[in-house]
Amino acid sequence: MANPKWFKKQLDPDAFYSSIQDVFASFGPLYGAADNKIIPNGFFWSSLAINVLLQSREYSDEPTQNQCSNKEDEITQYSYLHTETGMLMLGIMVLSWLKVNLKKKTENGHCYNSLHTRTETNKSASCSIGSNFHRDLYTDYISILGDFVSSVRACTPTPITSSNQK
Repeated sequence: MANPKWFKKQLDPDAFYSSIQDVFASFGPLYGAADNKIIPNGFFWSSLAINVLLQSREYSDEPTQNQCSNKEDEITQYSYLHTETGMLMLGIMVLSWLKVNLKKKTENGHCYNSLHTRTETNKSASCSIGSNFHRDLYTDYISILGDFVSSVRACTPTPITSSNQK
């Protein structure tokens, strides 16, 4: 397999943010509460899963390795329907959503303090304390991602050099 590419086009984090915001707009929050229990919003989660599948199909380049066998049912391939592709896309989409969400909350000064004048329904804005709070979360987000990337790079797998295949 010569230079396999997992994705066929550049990622668009802002589009991922919008696609997840559309799920929120259609189905509400991730969880609800009833009888003193936290209940997952199945409509939200199933819609998010469909969204991940659609985004995976749009971006996936379906890398293939057919050197062990050129029979279609025996090749190694990662299409948009494979678990690894879906999980990768889910992670990228959620991280992209978080990046844009924290940036907007920092720039708008969200804090939800009931004493502040509301600028939009249920969203207090222009609070320097809320802005600094979200900026600090954004800074921590960058640090967490940096540590994660370092950890991923530190455990780069080593491919097997010789084959026992006949």
